[in-house]
Amino acid sequence: MTVEQVAELLGGRKILKTKISGSLSMADVTARGFPAKSFDRVKEALRLSDVEVARILGLSSKTTTRLRKAENKLLSPTASDRLYRVARLYLLAVEVLEDEDSAREWLTTPQVGLNNRVPLDLMTTEAGSREVEALLLRIDYGVIS
Repeated sequence: MTVEQVAELLGGRKILKTKISGSLSMADVTARGFPAKSFDRVKEALRLSDVEVARILGLSSKTTTRLRKAENKLLSPTASDRLYRVARLYLLAVEVLEDEDSAREWLTTPQVGLNNRVPLDLMTTEAGSREVEALLLRIDYGVIS
């Protein structure tokens, strides 16, 4: 899974309004804030409700409604960073589990390797995201998890 693949999930050049050619260009776009349409792209890919994605991003449901109504509205850098983490780890889960449906189910189900916590719930923080990533990599390399 590459930064370019994450960019494509977030809407690609059409939605992000720039070509992502590596981690530094992704960092620049994240710091500026992703367009609200990126929120919808990830929400649809993971088949989550507005409420679920808003919670993960630390937004209120009213904020998500306002984002959709305002044309060219950008997420905050903090919400964009969280959205990037969710998109990246979703794609990693798809890669490791070799199936989108399996990845969605795994991300929304308590995992023994995470002390029976739900991976998506842990993605609200960098530390939690690292634990999710570490577990996925252990699964990928066949380490007992």
